[in-house]
Amino acid sequence: MRHSKFFIAMCAYLACGLLANTYAQAPPPNQAADQARMDNSANNVATSQQQLRQLDTYINTARSFNRKDIKEAPTKEEVIKRADELISAIKVSCSLSDAQLVGLSTETKNNAVYQTSSYEVACTNGMGYFLTSFDRLKKAGAKPGPAQAANVEATTCMSADAVHDTAIAKGEVSDFFCQLPDNGGGDLKGMGERLLAAAGVNCTVSQFKWFGVKQESKIEVTEAACSNGTGYLLQTALPGGTATPTAMDCVEASRKGLDCKMTPVMKRPTLATFKDYLATTDTKCKIDNYDQVRVIGQESIKQRYVIEFRCSEQPNGLVAYIPLEGNSNPFEAIDCIAAKKRGMSCKLTTVN
Repeated sequence: MRHSKFFIAMCAYLACGLLANTYAQAPPPNQAADQARMDNSANNVATSQQQLRQLDTYINTARSFNRKDIKEAPTKEEVIKRADELISAIKVSCSLSDAQLVGLSTETKNNAVYQTSSYEVACTNGMGYFLTSFDRLKKAGAKPGPAQAANVEATTCMSADAVHDTAIAKGEVSDFFCQLPDNGGGDLKGMGERLLAAAGVNCTVSQFKWFGVKQESKIEVTEAACSNGTGYLLQTALPGGTATPTAMDCVEASRKGLDCKMTPVMKRPTLATFKDYLATTDTKCKIDNYDQVRVIGQESIKQRYVIEFRCSEQPNGLVAYIPLEGNSNPFEAIDCIAAKKRGMSCKLTTVN
């Protein structure tokens, strides 16, 4: 039956297990301070595009989204009223600014008539959704009864856009994207600007792409790239969630293990960064523990990091000048005696 297939697909999106993307690696033992500034965002953000693809495939196969070909369509007033009923039934935070019936199909099975109805809705808070309900009718042509939460599902415009982009990239046909004028008319950048503004961020959005979900907290994450070169991860409520829009810039997101895809961010180096760099040089100094590494500082002109190392191969200690990616200045290594002449004091190795 059509409705059973539909809700299996919906279940795949909304309820089935999601695999979390791993963006962050475990920090060295003595980086507790850095870890304290991190939350578990990276492990909580999951990718659900595969589940959404199952839904989109069914919708297109069943020709459920046929907004241009719906016959005997209800009036605008009736559409608004029914969409409001669906919103109330599943308690989505949305005061309607517009609604359109985008899919309508019926089928008869075992002398029972079933109707699947899909709506695109735009909300005054800047959000937009697809709402789909499955109803058993008293008879063919009858109007559905009161909306039941168990028979209604919602998908955000951002999630739908991710599915649409994936389908188009594969040369497939997909009508699963928000097209109402209040939802951007097919371009979600305006929606992104409104939601970022609600989060206190002024951003002229140049790109706006779905990023992932935090399923347990019912939060959707979308990445926005701004025309001034900055970028943000925008968090909004998934259907059934209550979170208000919040935004995290890509620099802070990187510190928490979430890497923006459209806004490059130079990652803050860690003790592991310097340990690994030293291992690529000809300098003999084996580092087993992170208490053998100390950050002295960074040069003001050459911008090399000045790092002290302690190892058995260097009895007089080691101070290295490390140029990270993008720095063309040379690597340099001296012992603590030479470092003292340059005004630096080693703390990991005692020298006269």
